[in-house]
Amino acid sequence: MSQSNVFKISKHQVCEAYRQVKANRGSSGIDGQTIEQFEQNLHGNLYKIWNRLSSGSYFPPPVKRVEIAKSGGGTRALGIPTVSDRIAQMVAKLYLEPYFEPHFHGDSYGYRPNKSAHQAVEKTRQRCWQYEWLVEFDIKGAFDQIDHKLLIKALEHHQVPKWTLLYVKRWLTAPFETAQGQRTERTRGVPQGGVVSPLLMNVFMHYAYDAWMVRSYPHCPFARYADDAVCHCRTEQEAKQLYQAIEQRLADCGLQMHPEKSRIVHCKRQQGGQQKAHTSFTFLGFDFQPRMARNKHGQVFVSYLPAVSQKALKAMRTQIRQWALWRYTPATLEEFAERYARQLQGWWAYYGKFYGSRMDVLRSYLREKLERWVRRKYKRFRRHKRRSREYLWRYVTYHAPQLKAFI
Repeated sequence: MSQSNVFKISKHQVCEAYRQVKANRGSSGIDGQTIEQFEQNLHGNLYKIWNRLSSGSYFPPPVKRVEIAKSGGGTRALGIPTVSDRIAQMVAKLYLEPYFEPHFHGDSYGYRPNKSAHQAVEKTRQRCWQYEWLVEFDIKGAFDQIDHKLLIKALEHHQVPKWTLLYVKRWLTAPFETAQGQRTERTRGVPQGGVVSPLLMNVFMHYAYDAWMVRSYPHCPFARYADDAVCHCRTEQEAKQLYQAIEQRLADCGLQMHPEKSRIVHCKRQQGGQQKAHTSFTFLGFDFQPRMARNKHGQVFVSYLPAVSQKALKAMRTQIRQWALWRYTPATLEEFAERYARQLQGWWAYYGKFYGSRMDVLRSYLREKLERWVRRKYKRFRRHKRRSREYLWRYVTYHAPQLKAFI
């Protein structure tokens, strides 16, 4: 144990960091320790973290590397810190956020307090009515490509506490380690899965993109969520120039615009004649495109609106199939509701926010699966689809009301 504390770090802040890490859950790191195991010696473990952080002797352990499948194919590498390291990172995040929040752009929505994806979608919806053209772009492997020198330069510019700068440098270079013990040194990027990584991503993108847009293209409003962004333009020529400028700016900062997820979009309904290149785009799980709508007088017209994306609907249907309801004929609908209602509520709360009728596709799919479950469970309904539907509705109404909104 250190005899003196070089840095002034509050014990209360360490306790608050622990509470937030526990609330966020998460799996174990390279040491295999779970949050429950950490809590077996909670006081001693928290004291050790505080003592090492405040004395300057904290060195992060390797980050557990886990490959997860991406929906579009391929894999993405996640870096999972240990429980102790997540708490230490949370301490730094709680100190750093107040330094940067006042400087971040108002249209940066990802991983920020009091900001949400829904706000970004709503702002984009409004601007699509005002601006005819849009540049949509995504950054390829953004977390993995962040330039350490540029990131440290940004932190130093804001004169953050010395201890946060010291530990950020150590977290940036902490090696990846697989379950088989193979280590990989890191010279670029921040681990996607680290507690402090989203904040560092926002710091980097603030200078790489947000502040640059304000200086160079103040007349082109944008919305950015981490490495996914849309920018609005008045004309096609302006959109083409902006697309090239963004591509070059990202390259200058060591980032690459994703060639398959970046495009120029015309945000209007086509009126015959030559077809524009793209008339729809996907942003934060919502497909933006011309859709039928009604005004306050009940008149039908075509507007440019977001709704749950086809890709998101497919992923949710796949998840429902993986529940394999046909295997659970001994179970009850109450048990099904207890197990899956929370996930269904999350889907509807997020994707049903805009043009909610598009979620009827998923509602019909789930109802069909549950009706089949009823016919498999009860012999008297096996040849009676209408009766199984009526039974399902009555049963849900009286015994599993939390499912009623979803069927």
